Amino acid sequence: MKKHILPIMAVLAGLGFSSCSESLLEIPQKGVTSIDSFYQTDEDALSALASVYHGFATNLATVKNANPMIYTPYMFAFNLPGDDLYAACKEYGNNDFQAEMNEFRYDDANSIISALYKNLYLAVYYCNLMTDYFQYGTSDTKDLCISEARVIRAWIYLTLALGFNDPPLVDTVLEGDAKPANYEGGHEGLLRWVAKECEESVPYLQERADVNDKNGAVHATKGLAWTIQGKALMFAGDYAAAMIPLRKVIDSKKYALVPGERFHDLFHVEGDGCEEKIFESNVVFNPNVSAFTQMQNYSTWQQMQMWTWRTDRFAGVPSECGPGKNGWGGLGVQADFAKEFVENDGDSPRRKATIISYDELLYDLNYLNDSECPTKEDKAKDPKRGISDIRGLYGNCEYLQYKRIAHPSDLGLTADGKLLHSSWSEANYTLFRYAEVLLMYAECCAQTGKDVALGLAALNEVQQRSGSGKISGALTLDAVKKEKKFEMWTEGCRFVDCVRWGDLDGMMKAGSDIPTLKDHFFDTDPATKTATHQAYVTFHNFNDDPQYGNGKTHGFVKGKHEFFPFPVLETSINPNIRQNPGW
Repeated sequence: MKKHILPIMAVLAGLGFSSCSESLLEIPQKGVTSIDSFYQTDEDALSALASVYHGFATNLATVKNANPMIYTPYMFAFNLPGDDLYAACKEYGNNDFQAEMNEFRYDDANSIISALYKNLYLAVYYCNLMTDYFQYGTSDTKDLCISEARVIRAWIYLTLALGFNDPPLVDTVLEGDAKPANYEGGHEGLLRWVAKECEESVPYLQERADVNDKNGAVHATKGLAWTIQGKALMFAGDYAAAMIPLRKVIDSKKYALVPGERFHDLFHVEGDGCEEKIFESNVVFNPNVSAFTQMQNYSTWQQMQMWTWRTDRFAGVPSECGPGKNGWGGLGVQADFAKEFVENDGDSPRRKATIISYDELLYDLNYLNDSECPTKEDKAKDPKRGISDIRGLYGNCEYLQYKRIAHPSDLGLTADGKLLHSSWSEANYTLFRYAEVLLMYAECCAQTGKDVALGLAALNEVQQRSGSGKISGALTLDAVKKEKKFEMWTEGCRFVDCVRWGDLDGMMKAGSDIPTLKDHFFDTDPATKTATHQAYVTFHNFNDDPQYGNGKTHGFVKGKHEFFPFPVLETSINPNIRQNPGW
């Protein structure tokens, strides 16, 4: 039977796909290119590499094959279970697939986990086409393309290992009826496989030209390979070995932290391809496709919608909030995290670009009627700002997230400053930035006691940029943990770090004392209503209240929640998958 490549890859020969009749597959296809004639030239290799990046981007940003409402599953799966945020929304029970993750109420049918697993393997498929049908040694271009695909695949398996323990290693295109088993080398073995893939690919990869090379931030470069290698070895517990590739990233001088006043830009269009970015998936507006296709297939649409404020409950919307009233308000700041962050950073640029107080929302942001309220006293009495809905903001304390708000620039601006749309963000999908490399290197130095001065310098570099004024005089693991908690908030680090460190206390109480942020200024009860804006927070144990959660079990369980369960969509058709402990 001849295999064919569809013009846009629709052949999903990966995990979870049942076989079909051999006779049906023998029907001659039209408008396709035979594998025998396609995988030949350097141009073919470059075209296949473009498919690798396209498949990687679309399967991280959207999913149509598991659940049509779960987009960017990576961002949700690796951030929601942390001890530093709430899965906020309209009310208890709304978008519960996210609250399940945040409160450890999920099971093997959770749609985020199912989407994550399937999409990662779909992205692997594009990489496997490259490594199956091109060989090293035939041209420099092919060597480069193969190696970039291997590094992208290595990141995918790093992610699969951190999420699912010992998932199947599929490094070749499978037939439709294949049922691969868990990786025989186990969790650590898979992490070491990831590290080896990167190490072997480095000689063929290009290096970022310099800190201003934007193109070098959207391709798999030597810097990305070293970063993935170092992270894989660190999570394998081999801190001494991890230091070597991480140090290479630092010594390359191809990356640098942006100044503190530009920290906010890192998460918006202004920061795309900047000096701090090691790798980000490129989001490019395509005028040749419909807005709906652009939104669902080429952007982080649901992440923007889910994590932008629920401003339909606001009396007025700050101009900094690009989507206006489109947000679903699904990201809340954990109260203890906010308190610790403010105590450490004060009014630092980093803190104010990450979380803001209710007062800062009222008085520091820009509103249409600011000319009518020139003083703070005027703003304090202004009925056109603040949380006006008496139901408040569920899952929010007195600090609101600001880091993940889509700003007007993210939505595309015309020359005269008008929005092109308000449905998706055009900011790139960042997976690694230099700050994480510095913090990983500092941790490895602290864990091993080697190159302590260099490790302290790496930690101090992040601290200095933050603007907090807190500069460590000695390198300790606690200092690194603390700095990473603040610096990397909502960047997919906290949950897996807590598991690796054994810092589980905060996650064990997840789902208890959920806050709701309200404003006494809009109270309907004359006894509590105030003449000026005044924030207050109520807490409730919804999961333990028979009226709501009816005694739902919640909180991290040791021996179970260290890894996600293999999705029932996979285990129901693949008897060779061994389920993770506790599930």
